Amino acid sequence: MKKIRYIFALLLVIALAVSMAGCYIISAQTMNKLKGTYKLTRYTYTPNYERREGYTPTTYDYVNDEKYKYEDYLVITGGATGYYVHKDASGDCYVKEVTLTYEYAEDNASKVEYIVYNDSITVNSDGGINRMGVNKGNLNYNKTGIDYTELFTKRPMRTEALSVSWTKVDNATDLSYVQSQIAGLKSYSYSAFALRGIYEMSWQRNVETSDFLDAKYLYYYVTVDTAEGVTTATVCYALKETPTEQVKKTVSFSASEDFAKLTIDGDVWERATNGTSTYTNVKDGIESEMRHVTFDMSEGSLESLVKGRLPVEEESNA
Repeated sequence: MKKIRYIFALLLVIALAVSMAGCYIISAQTMNKLKGTYKLTRYTYTPNYERREGYTPTTYDYVNDEKYKYEDYLVITGGATGYYVHKDASGDCYVKEVTLTYEYAEDNASKVEYIVYNDSITVNSDGGINRMGVNKGNLNYNKTGIDYTELFTKRPMRTEALSVSWTKVDNATDLSYVQSQIAGLKSYSYSAFALRGIYEMSWQRNVETSDFLDAKYLYYYVTVDTAEGVTTATVCYALKETPTEQVKKTVSFSASEDFAKLTIDGDVWERATNGTSTYTNVKDGIESEMRHVTFDMSEGSLESLVKGRLPVEEESNA
C-alpha cells in the first residue's frame, strides 16, 4: 500500500511539473524573419480550482475583457535589448526597455526556437510567459490545467491554465509602428522601470548617537514615477498626533541617470545598496530611510496603503 501511495504521489509531482513547464508550438525562424513588432492577441488565465458539480471557474481574458483591455506590443530588434509596450483600461500606458535572449535550434544554429524577454523586475526569468516559443509570425506559450486529487484532503482539483499568443504586425524593429498605434507613451529605461511606484518612510535615527527615533508620522508615502521627463512626485502623510489630518502635496522630483540618487522636494535620497530600491537621506543630523512597497502608482493603491496604517476603531459593546 505504501508503495502504491509513493508511486501515486510521484506521478502527481510529475504531472504538476509538466503543467508548470508549459508547452509551445515551434517552427524555428531565422533572425531576419523573427525580427519585428508583435502584438499581444491572446492572454487568458484560469487559477487552480476545486472541481465540483455546477461550478464554472473564472477565466481572466486580459486582451478582451473590458476591465483590462491590454494592448501590448513586443519589439524584437535582433539585439540584446528591445521594447515592451503596455496599455490597459486603467489608463496605464508606457514603453519599457527589456533584455532579449535567443535560443537557437540544436540542429540548425541559424534558426531561433525560443525568445526570452525580461524587464528590471523579472530580471533573469527564463520560464512562463517570459519564454515564448517561435512559430511563423507568432510567439506562443500555453500551460494546460491538469486534473489531480489532493493527497490528504482528497479534493478533486485542477491546476492553473495559461495561454499567451503574440502575432507579428510589422517588420519595425524600433517604436515607429507602435507610436502610430498608441499616442502619449511614457518611456522607462531598463533600470527605471523597477523603481517606479510608492515608497514608505520606514525609520529615522539620530546620526550622532545611532539611536532610532520614535516615529512622528502615522504614515509617510511618496509616489514616484521614474519615466523620462517626469519632474514631480506626490507626498502623502499624517502625523501620529493628528491621524485624521492628511497632508498631500505635489513636490519637485528628479533622479540621477543611474537612479543612485533621487531628489524629492529638494532633499537628496541616496540608494542604500546597488540593486535595491531602498533610499536614505540625512538632514539636520537625522537619517531617514524609505523603502519601495509597491509598483502600483494608482490612487487606489495609495488609499489602500493609508487605510492599512489607520488605527482600528473598537466596536462598541452597547
